[in-house]
Amino acid sequence: MTGPSMTPLRAAPASAANQLTVLAIVSDRQWRDQLEAGLDDDDFDVRTTASSTPRSTCLDGVDCLVSEYPMATDDLLERVKERIPDLPVVFLVDESIASTTVIETVRAHQWIDYVRQQESDPPVEHLSHRIHTLIKRRRLEALSRRSLASVELASDAIAIAAPNDDLEFTNRSFAVQFGTDRDDLPGTPWQALFTDESVERLETAAIPTVADGWRWTGSCIGCRTSGETFPVKVRLGGLEDGSLVFAVDTP
Repeated sequence: MTGPSMTPLRAAPASAANQLTVLAIVSDRQWRDQLEAGLDDDDFDVRTTASSTPRSTCLDGVDCLVSEYPMATDDLLERVKERIPDLPVVFLVDESIASTTVIETVRAHQWIDYVRQQESDPPVEHLSHRIHTLIKRRRLEALSRRSLASVELASDAIAIAAPNDDLEFTNRSFAVQFGTDRDDLPGTPWQALFTDESVERLETAAIPTVADGWRWTGSCIGCRTSGETFPVKVRLGGLEDGSLVFAVDTP
């Protein structure tokens, strides 16, 4: 029987007390009690149910869904993803179930992981680790989306060059500064946007400064796609993976 429809929304943050709310769908009463006892501490607020078709309101305020596998049917999973696309889900998988079956399900969904459960005890320690890892990754991705959105809307001309020197991202202001469409810039070496003299200055003075953990600010000459040159003020920073962040202003 198909459960109630669910309207899309984002996963709610943890409670004001910084506890993570976990909804566990477990058929065995003893296991439900063990999960509640094992996870119900300062980190978790655990809710349990035996129903594989919980009401849509049961997901309100939930940070992670834990469910037996294959008790968690495709229908349940799809309804959860329709309502809260980025809700982390951890499956409790019986040792008798083939790993390939579970791995295929995990690979098909970004926010799903699993733990193997023993006959006698639910794997509380491993489960706690999986929950924390998924929630942390989801929050980091949400932060990255917000950060990227703020860069998109910034009035400053900003570009990010990968460690191989090719541009990976430019906002609209940056593309306008260099007289081109932003879709044409990814894959372009950043050196193509400056005169040879400016490239040499950036490579010998700016980039080593950034590599030492500092930011560099200086004057350069930019090159538009039309061949026109123009003076710019460049602020250069670095990311942990070796990428470069350019912020370019015209005097």
